[in-house]
Amino acid sequence: MTARVRALRSVELACTDAKAMTRFFTEAWKLLPVGEESGVAYLRGSGVFHHILSIRQTPRTALIRVVFDAADRATVDALHTQLIAHGIKTIERPAPLKQPHGDYGFGYKDPEGRNMAVVCGVKDHADGADQPDRPRKISHINLNNGDPEATFAVLRDGLGFRLTDTTKKMRFLSCNADHHSVVLGFSGGTTLNHIAFELPDFDAVMRGAGRMRDDGRPIEWGPGRHGPGNNVFCYFLGPEDLPVEYTAEMQQIDDSYRPRTPEEWTWPAGRLDHWGISAKPSDRIEKAGENYRFTADGWKLDEWKK
Repeated sequence: MTARVRALRSVELACTDAKAMTRFFTEAWKLLPVGEESGVAYLRGSGVFHHILSIRQTPRTALIRVVFDAADRATVDALHTQLIAHGIKTIERPAPLKQPHGDYGFGYKDPEGRNMAVVCGVKDHADGADQPDRPRKISHINLNNGDPEATFAVLRDGLGFRLTDTTKKMRFLSCNADHHSVVLGFSGGTTLNHIAFELPDFDAVMRGAGRMRDDGRPIEWGPGRHGPGNNVFCYFLGPEDLPVEYTAEMQQIDDSYRPRTPEEWTWPAGRLDHWGISAKPSDRIEKAGENYRFTADGWKLDEWKK
């Protein structure tokens, strides 16, 4: 039986003005600070995960790492074995970690050089109830790709993701009841498309859009309702042109869900979603993710180890 991760836990972000980025995510985006260690700020949503975003100061913008959650040490070990069997060579041995990162895990590089980690045993929060205008968690991360077939194969065979839908431009992958936690584009090189944060409902998404307007950040695409996932959305550019999405009402699936093909995801002329209010993403947000590539190093969890 294939071992699988059970959630997208967090994203590590590098930026040239960490104070401004942290201020945006706490004051406008409504994440909560839960500590700072060695110059890295940790922010949580309203859900139980200890943190869903970390921010550090660097000379240039970058993504440092995507972190996945596993159920226990045995699952971490099984996932490590699967990744090696699939041909991943730049990979650590699982090792004890220090909180708030978990008690066990490892880092690795995927086929396109992205830094990934698998962890378990994080001391999460007891309070996880919804709060009207706070994101619960990272809903999904959407990654552009130079070699989408290799990246997809590792997520499927190494981490246990399942394919839920395919459009002409993207693949949607699930590791739990959410329709997707990772989305892979078929082009764009190894860059970021966007990071999506889940709000409790559609009204919260619209109130969030109002907060972004107050913060001087117009909607770059939306409001709308996606095809794959059926989730509502609004897209914005944060500081340093970070592409982010507020989303809600993600479709919940089980093993009976049938993946759809590109031929089944078509829209009338001029539409890219169920509603058709906004014709297409802005040119600004289409280009923004080019500035967010993964760092050349960072796959080792040296800062996290005991």
